This record gives sequence, structure tokens and C-alpha cells, in this order.
Amino acid sequence: MTNSSIYTDPRVSRRALNEFFAKFRPERDEIHTLQIFADDAMVVRIAPAPYSPTDKREIYSLSKSFCSTAVGFLCDEGRLSVEDRIVDLFPDKLPDVVSENLAKMRVKHVLSMNTGHPSCVMYHMVHSEDAARAFLAQEVVYEPGTHFAYNTGATCLLSCIVERISGMKLVDFLTWKLFLPLGITDVRWNRVPDGTNEGGCGIHVCSDDIAKLGLLYLHKGMWNGKRLLSEEWVNAAASPVSDNSMNGTPDWCAGYGYQFWCNYREGFRGDGAFGQLCVVLPEHNMVFAIQTELGDMQREMDAVMELAEHLFDADDTASVILPAYEAVGSAQKTAGFENTFYRLEENPMGWTGVYFVYDTACDEMQAVFSDGTDQYILRAGNGHWAESLITAKKVKPKLVDLMSTPDKERCRTAASYTAEEGNLTFRVRYLNCPHRMVYTFTADGDLLKLRFENRGLLDRDAAEITAHRC
Repeated sequence: MTNSSIYTDPRVSRRALNEFFAKFRPERDEIHTLQIFADDAMVVRIAPAPYSPTDKREIYSLSKSFCSTAVGFLCDEGRLSVEDRIVDLFPDKLPDVVSENLAKMRVKHVLSMNTGHPSCVMYHMVHSEDAARAFLAQEVVYEPGTHFAYNTGATCLLSCIVERISGMKLVDFLTWKLFLPLGITDVRWNRVPDGTNEGGCGIHVCSDDIAKLGLLYLHKGMWNGKRLLSEEWVNAAASPVSDNSMNGTPDWCAGYGYQFWCNYREGFRGDGAFGQLCVVLPEHNMVFAIQTELGDMQREMDAVMELAEHLFDADDTASVILPAYEAVGSAQKTAGFENTFYRLEENPMGWTGVYFVYDTACDEMQAVFSDGTDQYILRAGNGHWAESLITAKKVKPKLVDLMSTPDKERCRTAASYTAEEGNLTFRVRYLNCPHRMVYTFTADGDLLKLRFENRGLLDRDAAEITAHRC
């Protein structure tokens, strides 16, 4: 059974927190973890069940701010300059013809999403055996420094630069320079096919870790009285280097720094798809760390700024009303096809077989999958959350074609289920990424259909799989 985690400083307005959470509806726009530091003290640390502030989750493009920090260390040490030309850093990976615009591209352009590419080039890098070569092969349409285009591939190139100069993988270099000093452990960072950490996405950290990065930047590179990053780097990273005024909503067109967005009201932030945030508000002396699954991130930023304004308002509200992510259940325990082995047709997950077991002691259904080598168990509670840790291929939702696809990936889940004759429905929440899915298993004679409902974040051929009774 997973319990909610909640801590609020006595000074914090419960009414302001309740109004914040009321803006986001379960099953549509969700807040999974919320941490707030004010005046160097943790004043809010909340995670509605089944989530936890210690869940190591994929945070998508919030990874970029961690990657940028590695570049900052190299610049502070004099081993790299933002004025270095990219062609000089990768002379062995250049195309046969180096265009004038490519020759002009510098590290500062890559940091500030101003490479001159008209759009993101990450697709080419995740489908290549040489990420840097793939980046350099793409046409640089505009003169670098003149055209903002959000480009996860640019951040992947920063990862290549860190690896080339330091001789270490990005995750190892940051472990030495950042994670160990900040007390951040158990970090995972996905890699593209040539082994380079993705850089612009793919890091798995918890909300505690996100808050620590924000606090480091709030304090201009100081941590516990020791300087880790120069103030010059922090100021540059958090300043509007690129003009993105045509980019859309207010908080996405107020300027872009070195892998940080400038907020249009105050401060700056790192952010990732579906609402992952590290918001630094120097005027309020606050840091917000938020993990979510939602669509409208401008509405999220509006809610964050309103909460910052009213966080310490006096009120008489007794308690915080957390979002309720309810576990489903049913009076009928089984579907009638338990303890029968089904052979799966060829599928993107690489699964070869499946069977189901109802565990009376735990009141949970277990779907036991095989990939021909290993078996793993996906557990779903009847009216309660049951957690699982599985290692499987293409089963964790992600941004397809912007991220690499490992042969197998660890998945932490919390699930509940309902049953009726011939049908099982698993409602699955992933604890190491922002997403949730519905698995539906339907038996019809000797056939079993497995259907997966999600936001289009799985392999496109993985929506339905057929199995046959043995």
C-alpha cells in the first residue's frame, strides 16, 4: 500500500495550496510531486499516493539544465569556452563540405538553441551510430545566433562535447562535479546508440534532486558555503541570450539562456515535457520543484507564480486537500482466464508469452510476461495500488523519436485493476516517468487481445497485441 507524502511548514497557507491543487484535475492535468524552498528552508514537500518525492523519474527536457551545468564546469575550469567553434571541437566528424553557417556555429549557439537549424535534429541523432556526426550533417539554414529553434539535438551535442573534453560520460562527469557535492545518488541517464548520454532528455532524478539544482542556481553557484559554479556562469545561463519572442505563450517567449528559460514575470527555470519544472524565483528567494503529467504548461506556470505570491498568506484553513489518484477495484475478483498460458504473436515489446494469477492473500491480479529469456510480474491491486519493478523492452511511455529506445528499460509501476467475465483492465501509473496507461486484456475463445491506451508515447505498432491459448 502506497501512502501520500505531505509536509508543510506551519507558516504556509493551506488555502493557497488547496487553490493551487484545485487547478489540476486527476486523470487530466495532474501534480505528482511539489516541493518549495523559501529562504533556504523546505516549506512544502508533497506527493499524493502512489507517488513519492524520492521517485527517480524521467524528466524530459529538464535534463537540459543538468547538461548545461556540466558545460559550465568545463568553462569555469578553462577547458572550454562558449566562443569555441563547433568545427574545431569535432574536426574528425565534419561533412565533406562545411557550410559557411556551420563554420560560424559556436558553443554559445548550441547552449542557447540558436544553432541555425530550422527545427530539432534529435531524430537523426537517435537513429545514428554517431550522434555528433549526425548533428554536423544537418543543414544549417540560418546564420547561428539569428534564429531560435528549440533543439534537443543541440543539447545532445553538448553531451558529446563534455565527453570529448572530459574523457568521461556526461553522467559520470556530473557525478564527480555536481551529484556527489549535492548528495544526489542513483541517477540514470539514457544513451543514444553510440553510447553518449542523451543530454537533452533521459535523465532520471527525483524532486529532491531537482530542488537541489534550483538551490545551487538560486545561490549563484554556492552550495553549503562552497563555490561549485562561478557566478558568471549562473548569470549567463539564466539571462536571455536568445530572442524567442515569437515562440508562443508568455513564459516561452521571454528569452532563453544556456538551457534555461527566462520567466516573463520573475526568475528563470528548467522545464520538461508534460510539466516537469525547476523554477528559480530570486526576488521571492524561492525554488519550486514539480513533477507532473499535464498539457498546458503556461497554466502551470501561472499557478506557480500565484502560489508564490500567496504562499504565506494568513488563513484558518485546517488542512491541505491533496489530489486523489484513486485505485480502481471490483467485486468480481477474476476474469475466468487465469492460470492459462497464452503464446503471443510477434510484437514490438518482444514478449513471447503471458498468463494471469489472482493472489488471494494480497487481493491482487498478476500478469506474468515472458520475453523468452526472463519473466516479470506486473501487479495490480483490487481497490489499492500494487507496485512492480520490471525490466522490459519498449514498455515505458516516452517521447518516441526524440529519445533512444534501450533493449530493456527499468519500469516502476503502481497499478490497480477491475475484472469481469472475459475481461481484465489494469490502470497503470508509472513511477519513473510522468505517464499512466490502461492495459485491457480480453479473452474470446482461444484468443487473447492486449490493448494499450496512452498518449501516443509507445511504439506505434504496440497499441494491440494478439495471443493464443496453448
